[in-house]
Amino acid sequence: MIMGLKNIPIDTVFLQNDDEMTPVRMIGQKMLPILETAESKFIGESLDIVTYIDEKHGIPVMILPDEPNIESWMEHADISIYKLSIPRWAYSSYSEFERGSARWYFIEKKEAIFGSFSSLLKNTPELLKEINTRLIELEPLLENNISHKDQWSMTDIKLYPLLRSLSIVKGVVWPDGVDVWRKRMALDCKVSLEDNVAF
Repeated sequence: MIMGLKNIPIDTVFLQNDDEMTPVRMIGQKMLPILETAESKFIGESLDIVTYIDEKHGIPVMILPDEPNIESWMEHADISIYKLSIPRWAYSSYSEFERGSARWYFIEKKEAIFGSFSSLLKNTPELLKEINTRLIELEPLLENNISHKDQWSMTDIKLYPLLRSLSIVKGVVWPDGVDVWRKRMALDCKVSLEDNVAF
């Protein structure tokens, strides 16, 4: 996202989801994304990467304050969003799942946290009802954000991936204000939504 917001070219390398050795070698634990800097140093925490790029490359754009109300909304909505999206990721065509073992590694790890994917998929109507209500609650919280241009906050950096995660779920009802915000962020950061492959 930060590369897109600042128009910085980047080479992206996808690791297979069951590749533990490479990230552990780089940063001491299995975590992505990892940024390899021009100095061949590795940074492995998403928000640290954002801060590093924003401070080191061009005029800072992450200058707006965090928004506590939206942060609170995310804390209450994220589990429901992940219960909807993560099972769908497991059955999608992502580069990190090219090996069958990588896909099964992901399923095993995530089912241990969220429960059986088949049960979660069966529970889609109830989860959708809950998240559609929460999205209505989010809309007025985004009123100020829609008018911002070329300036963002760490709240934006955390919210867009969460809403993007939800875009793979068919049946989500996007309130107008939320829809405008997520589509504008997709263009600004050059990270597309997954509406076209939702199921």
